[in-house]
Amino acid sequence: MIIDRIEEQERYYALHKDMELAFAFLAEAPDLEPGRYELENGLFASVSEGDTRQIDGLDLEAHKEYIDLQYCISGGERMAWAHIQELELVSEDLEHDCYMYTGKSTAMSIRPGMFYIMFPSDGHKPGCHQEFPKHYRKVVVKIPVAK
Repeated sequence: MIIDRIEEQERYYALHKDMELAFAFLAEAPDLEPGRYELENGLFASVSEGDTRQIDGLDLEAHKEYIDLQYCISGGERMAWAHIQELELVSEDLEHDCYMYTGKSTAMSIRPGMFYIMFPSDGHKPGCHQEFPKHYRKVVVKIPVAK
């Protein structure tokens, strides 16, 4: 897992051959309507907005086929993280590349201008709050794992 500000994006381009492409999409995202966007090389993105969910009681998710690049455009969220080796698998949806886990996690505040990168070993709960709901606008870019 990586958390940083968008101004620091260039230091992460070397992580994956398409990371720079993914970050380039983030520059366009604030002006786009909510929805799904197909990018090059099997990447796709979702621009969304909504209200955060109560973090307690939610399972963590992870993905084996994609790296998540999540960027907060406005509002904010709490995000929880834990390594999947420290979690218990409770369900898997192979068709949608979504694996759900339970266990202890660490929560962090994500503010506008921040991004986080989740790799296949990173269980995460995005779009949450601990005390009060918050309206957010964000983009998630799915980057295929290099095989």
